[in-house]
Amino acid sequence: MKKLSLLLVLALLCTFFVQGVAEDGDLSEPGVLPIWTGSEPAVIRVLTPENAKVIWEDNEYTKWIEESCNVKLEFTFLPTTDTAAKFAAMVAADELKDFDVINYQLSLTNAKMYADQGAIRDVSDFFAEGLAVNCDAAVAKHPEQYLISSITTAEGQIFGVPKIQIAPQNETKYKMWINKGWLDNLGLDFPTTTEEFYDMLVAFKEEDANGNGDPDDEIPFITSTGFGGTATKFLTNSFVFEGDGDMFLLDADGNVTVSYIQDGWFEACDYLKQLCDEGLLSPDSFTYNNDALKAVACAEEDIVGVVTNSSCAFMGQATDPIRLRYYPIEPLVGPEGLHFSAYAASATQTCWMVTPWAKNPELCFRVGDFQFCEEGYLRGRYGIEPDNWMYVEDYMAEHPNVTLELLIAGDHEKKYVMYNDIRDQTVNNLYWYEHMPYYAGDVDFENCYVADDGEGNLTNWDNNATVRQNTITGYYQAVKPGADVYVPALAYSTEELAVLAEYQSTIRTYVNEQRTKYIIGDESDLDDPEVFKKNLYESFGLQDILDIANAAYQRQYAK
Repeated sequence: MKKLSLLLVLALLCTFFVQGVAEDGDLSEPGVLPIWTGSEPAVIRVLTPENAKVIWEDNEYTKWIEESCNVKLEFTFLPTTDTAAKFAAMVAADELKDFDVINYQLSLTNAKMYADQGAIRDVSDFFAEGLAVNCDAAVAKHPEQYLISSITTAEGQIFGVPKIQIAPQNETKYKMWINKGWLDNLGLDFPTTTEEFYDMLVAFKEEDANGNGDPDDEIPFITSTGFGGTATKFLTNSFVFEGDGDMFLLDADGNVTVSYIQDGWFEACDYLKQLCDEGLLSPDSFTYNNDALKAVACAEEDIVGVVTNSSCAFMGQATDPIRLRYYPIEPLVGPEGLHFSAYAASATQTCWMVTPWAKNPELCFRVGDFQFCEEGYLRGRYGIEPDNWMYVEDYMAEHPNVTLELLIAGDHEKKYVMYNDIRDQTVNNLYWYEHMPYYAGDVDFENCYVADDGEGNLTNWDNNATVRQNTITGYYQAVKPGADVYVPALAYSTEELAVLAEYQSTIRTYVNEQRTKYIIGDESDLDDPEVFKKNLYESFGLQDILDIANAAYQRQYAK
């Protein structure tokens, strides 16, 4: 009996010793690695979505975090299907007490909803205390991205480390593509203004642009409802800035308004209606999907002059001769000298959320902030250096005769060479397949690609559609609206959301439907702009929407 008691005492002492070693440590000063100073790594229990392509434990990205921060990550996985439903069920059943961190991407609205249910901790105090070292550095470098204010609630709450990948091509997705063969046949240059664009379409319609002897088989301009496909966005931005969703912009006094009550918006509608009335813009543009458009635009007969789309990838591979008919143009200058891109900033989401049950919430938060940097993005999106990417100077030292091209044209230096996209691999142990706090910084503007098709031939503007898309994106980025025009994502209070729920979706539908009807010649409230505006205010609550949006903008961004 005494022997058994002695063994129990020794067991307890060993347990105490192990725990003491594991917990024998403290947190470093902000910005100093490792974050945990203990002789043994601190355990962080992470709930994250599963991904069959990722080997999580024996993973280079996992090791980078663990070795840099002196932590041990223990994973539990959400299912790959019905992930949101499973997570909601876990919150409702109070099943998150065994986790320190939820590594799951949420909108601000959903993050607040779960925080109100007690599942997520407000970490605004960590930001206020200067513990968000990488986040603060990112905000200082790119204040125009509103990285933190866009995930801050109306009440000043922040529920996690953000996640954002600046996607330049998607930010300016509404691109126009013109059949260069038709321009060559008619001796025309690419248009630069809405007036020149109109004249070009008339020539396409009347002068046998495809050169087959039939002057009546050309479709000057047709597009689709696909990604970046609508005809209205590209051309409206030559008259007034118009984005997606609520179509918010700032007026001259810095208050939130909407594009569809501005004089320029009605002028754009008249311009588009003229194109349609004269047979220059096909009304099928408002109903065709990309498959329907492809059947017409990629026909051997070569009967389409202009399309709008983000990339025209639906037409075929980047070197497909039919796809190579079409060249992108810069945003057109309108009658008042305006030429915006239909810009929509890359969305910031809430990620890496600390639970109320975290054993060391500050450590958990700082490990999330540690990942929010360009190095984290490079490791998390492309893999490890030099196997998946290299610095330009290192790559050129090994390949002095190779030509490099920027992925996105513009005033950016060549800094990184990306040559092995691991997202296409079946299974990898290199990263978490983008399930992490994510910050691209300038990487997407500084990427280079090897301008070689593998057979020693340089890829260029003329033989590769991807080069065209990447190059033109730089020009679109150059004319995106500035902070005096653009309204970033807005965070609303619960009371404000209740009011918006009554009007927001219906007013968007009304505006888009009435504009389409007007352009294609159907009866529309836009036949009388004053009637249209009266309906917006009296039937669709426009003034309430503007008052709420302006209040949200002033508290988030005006300061």
